[in-house]
Amino acid sequence: MIKNSVCAGKQTICVLGADGSEVGSTYPRRAAGLVKKGRACYVNDFTIRLDMSDAIHNSEVIKMDNNMNIQAEAKTEDKKVLKLYFDARSWKFNRDCNHNVGGRSFMEGPDGELGEAYMIGDWGNNWTEIVSETLLLPKHTDCSLVFWLNGGENDRNDEVCRFEVVLNNDYEQRFTYNLNRNYIRPLKKLNGWELYEIPFRTLDNEYTQLRFVAQRAYTTVMAAADPSAYAHLSDTPDPFEEVRPQRHNLIFAGGFPKNNCWYSTEQMMKKHGIKMEDAAKHGIRVTSAGVFRVTAGVPVQAAGESQIQLEQIWKKMDEVTKACEEIQSLHSGDFINRLRGALEDAIAGEDDVDEIVDRVVDEVEAAMSNRVEDVRDALEGLAGQMGEIKDTLLDE
Repeated sequence: MIKNSVCAGKQTICVLGADGSEVGSTYPRRAAGLVKKGRACYVNDFTIRLDMSDAIHNSEVIKMDNNMNIQAEAKTEDKKVLKLYFDARSWKFNRDCNHNVGGRSFMEGPDGELGEAYMIGDWGNNWTEIVSETLLLPKHTDCSLVFWLNGGENDRNDEVCRFEVVLNNDYEQRFTYNLNRNYIRPLKKLNGWELYEIPFRTLDNEYTQLRFVAQRAYTTVMAAADPSAYAHLSDTPDPFEEVRPQRHNLIFAGGFPKNNCWYSTEQMMKKHGIKMEDAAKHGIRVTSAGVFRVTAGVPVQAAGESQIQLEQIWKKMDEVTKACEEIQSLHSGDFINRLRGALEDAIAGEDDVDEIVDRVVDEVEAAMSNRVEDVRDALEGLAGQMGEIKDTLLDE
């Protein structure tokens, strides 16, 4: 083969991108490793051509050497994030785990389209892991993994649902992300699924393996597009998520257990005074996959209770208003006469008694009247606001 004079002087191998353009260089041993792993192929003795990993999709950067980088084709001054996308075909069960349970299959995703996903774990103690291929990523690079998640919680609050990043096969120094109990809030909630983009940094490492871990709860992971692709879709969370002990799980028809379970959808609707046929009035959409909130603002799970609470608030406001009216009616009644008598007794013998008494009484009367008017105005304003809230909650 023809010797490459540019690279030979440095005892390195020229590296070509997938499109054939020169993007950098690396040492011969590193090049041989890339070829062995199927990441590249030899063009000649001193040149290899990269074949981008499916797991990295169309990422912009591959890093090869301690001192020599293969630069991104469109590198900018702004910090860029290398986005990775979950692809069930590029993952497999971790052979180091003896009790893996689950499988890969096609199922309906959050957008109603069929997609391939991994359902892992069960309600028992079977510790289950799926792992990605070993990815060759550039050092000191900000990366992220995008995926949809369903389940991963039980009603005992003792489940394991994690995402892990293992760099250079150093498991003890792995990055761990708990995906349950709102430790990390999803970007979007859609029809029982949650959209995540988990960030991590490669530091001074170039080999990366990603893992999902599940125990004591069925957990499903599915491919997702870039989060921007879902920006036009409104969130549709579980309307009762604040009171249920676990989130939606595909293992149940409708997302949650039935058979008179206290947190079943039927029991939740009954508890909150919502009839199934009236669900739409409370901003709830009923589907075969479950019930989902489709209106923003006040959580609809409180709609039934809110109506009762508003009635109680209005009753209290009526009582306060009545009390204010009674206080105000004392201006020319027995209260003023008693006050006048007390003042006359207190200042007996003083000059201009009538003038002093009149001035004091007028000041007290004016202060009380102004205060009562302020209270009345505030209550009337609050009543108007409560009326608007009631209309929002109860109108079609």
